[in-house]
Amino acid sequence: MKTSFAFYLLQSGFQVFRRRLEEELIVARGLTLGECADDESLFRFYQRGEPTSYVIERLCGSSED
Repeated sequence: MKTSFAFYLLQSGFQVFRRRLEEELIVARGLTLGECADDESLFRFYQRGEPTSYVIERLCGSSED
């Protein structure tokens, strides 16, 4: 039972991370998250605790391009 609860917390935390990243990506770059990454690559950033600004830069390149 504890494993399923931990999985639930992990999944819900990831969904919050994904939603926030998607919102910031639309505002900062005018792109949808689906254009830049899939859930598997995003999950690696989430597990490492990377900030959304870093993830956006890694996925899309520098905004000064």
